[in-house]
Amino acid sequence: MSNSGQTTIYAFLQKHTHEEGEHDPHDWCPALDRRAAVRLLSLSALAAATGCTATSINGKATTSTTSTATTATTTTLSASVTSVAANVDVTLTAVVSPTAATGTVTFYNGTTSLGSATLSSGVATLTTLFSTAGTESLTATYAGSSTYAASTSAAVSLTVTSTAACSVTLEGEEGPYFVDDSATGYNRSNILTNLDGTDSQTGVPLTLTLYVYDAKNSCAAMQNVQVDIWHCNAAGIYSAESVESTSSQSWLRGYQLTDSTGKVSFTTIIPGWYSGRTTHIHFRLRSTYDSTDTSGSNTMQIFFDQTLIDTLATSVSPYSSEGTNPTTNASDHVYTGEEDGTTLVTMTGSTSAGYTTSFNAYLPI
Repeated sequence: MSNSGQTTIYAFLQKHTHEEGEHDPHDWCPALDRRAAVRLLSLSALAAATGCTATSINGKATTSTTSTATTATTTTLSASVTSVAANVDVTLTAVVSPTAATGTVTFYNGTTSLGSATLSSGVATLTTLFSTAGTESLTATYAGSSTYAASTSAAVSLTVTSTAACSVTLEGEEGPYFVDDSATGYNRSNILTNLDGTDSQTGVPLTLTLYVYDAKNSCAAMQNVQVDIWHCNAAGIYSAESVESTSSQSWLRGYQLTDSTGKVSFTTIIPGWYSGRTTHIHFRLRSTYDSTDTSGSNTMQIFFDQTLIDTLATSVSPYSSEGTNPTTNASDHVYTGEEDGTTLVTMTGSTSAGYTTSFNAYLPI
């Protein structure tokens, strides 16, 4: 014990104890025998009175401490792309290690907050867009918690390009299987099932995002465009068609209205094929250019990489049961004769986990 601690205890005992026969009538505290005082005051109380945090009991050291230490963390940031057009979504992903860390991550462009997201298994994501061209410096900051220390990622650069110049999307024919799906129930992003949720179609999962821009207005994003989608299932059959004996079915059909960024997204499968056509998906876009037309205009079709099509046909169920399609992209009259190969999509993913893709459409078609 330090000299100051000993002095403090001695002063305490001097103030509140007396020798036998001594008594101060003005002292509010009753007299105590010094030995009794030591017995009544626990060692921990005496230690606290003197500022000590440790003493010795039966020859063993005991220590009372309060820990405020937190576990160090690291935060890393990545963007879904390194270059993006203005007004097109980009997804930012922050990974905090250790993954047991909880709390929120705030994403910044310079010193401007883009928004926050909650960690889940050490990962937080935020989807955002940038309205002007330039180079953005993005960071992510983990706020920390009572257990884990805060941390900030290194900066990630993102190039935002201008969309001031663009060309209208080429028109692809409507085909024989369009059904006007303006009924409320068809307004849906997941088109795998009938409207009542039955008969879900199987195949390789596909998440498809379409962005719609106005080619006559500096390629600005177009809001409230009705984007109709329809395509065949893995066996090459369309729903809602009497010739297919599916007139009571509604799977793989639907529509969405574009948001303020011109975006719609659909959950579906990669289609199969039928005689005379390569693998494709149909769209109709109803906009201010022509909001009600169903006569066969304002339509387009997207197509898939020929290597993927061949892989599905030869080794991936249920597509492989249909065999190889004799009509390839190169010999398809819409792919080569109408769309000129300009609506071939680029995808990421795998046949086991599914694919994601996005495509930009420029109106008027």
